[in-house]
Amino acid sequence: MSLFKDRPRLDLDHAASIKAWVRARWGLSEDTTIMVTELDCREPGCPPIETITVVLEGPGRTKRYKIHKAAAEVTGQDVE
Repeated sequence: MSLFKDRPRLDLDHAASIKAWVRARWGLSEDTTIMVTELDCREPGCPPIETITVVLEGPGRTKRYKIHKAAAEVTGQDVE
């Protein structure tokens, strides 16, 4: 049994764009770690895939944001 669905991998160039938009939107330094991933959304009425952005600014300073669409569809306007 596969734990991962057969779906395209996250485009690393587009993930880098999402990270840059997050960094610019929140005025984050280059030292701040930003992670972007896609997860299956299991909440009622939610699109099947959502993009999760996690901002790690330091111990106890973690923020998580959801965008209810696949990462390939995320734009700078979505981050705003």
